[in-house]
Amino acid sequence: MKTEQREKLYDRLEYHIQETYKIGQELGYEDILEKGKYKEVMIARILGHRVFPKSTGEEEGADAIDEKTGKLWEYKTSNVTRKFFHKLCAVVFDAAGQFASSMTYNNGYSRAKVNSYKDIGHIHSLVDKGIPVVITEMNTDYITSDDGLMKRVLKTEGGHKYKSTNGNSVAVHYENGGVRESEGKVIYKNDIRK
Repeated sequence: MKTEQREKLYDRLEYHIQETYKIGQELGYEDILEKGKYKEVMIARILGHRVFPKSTGEEEGADAIDEKTGKLWEYKTSNVTRKFFHKLCAVVFDAAGQFASSMTYNNGYSRAKVNSYKDIGHIHSLVDKGIPVVITEMNTDYITSDDGLMKRVLKTEGGHKYKSTNGNSVAVHYENGGVRESEGKVIYKNDIRK
């Protein structure tokens, strides 16, 4: 690519980033690109939720609220890489094979913190280039179970040492067009292969 072409692309990129920030600010988000806030906003639009303006949220442990019911929601999103996009689509849309992802809870390091997640809903979303492909309502009991967030807490209480309190994860297993029944249910699919 020639320098002149690259400069034109840089100019376009800068313009669209500035526009993205402006739109985000009009929606009430100071930095809509911080920590993938824009993905949360796109997911909330689909689900009819309101995302809290700050990345720390108005309510500890939650990213959004369903204003009709008052229910709080924690969102976990993952970008699907090109390497795994077709595999995910085969599992979700064609019910062929399996695909695993994970939800990382940086504050899920103690029994009290894990227990605080029992009172909110949990959403897992897989996103391709900013567009939600699949949204799953996770089973809160699974998220906070001994096979979920409590697994690491129990190991810590048993003497296992971790380098950081961050990074407690829960696996999400996509199969047969959805997720394992005990883990949750797919509530939105967007086949963008078309």
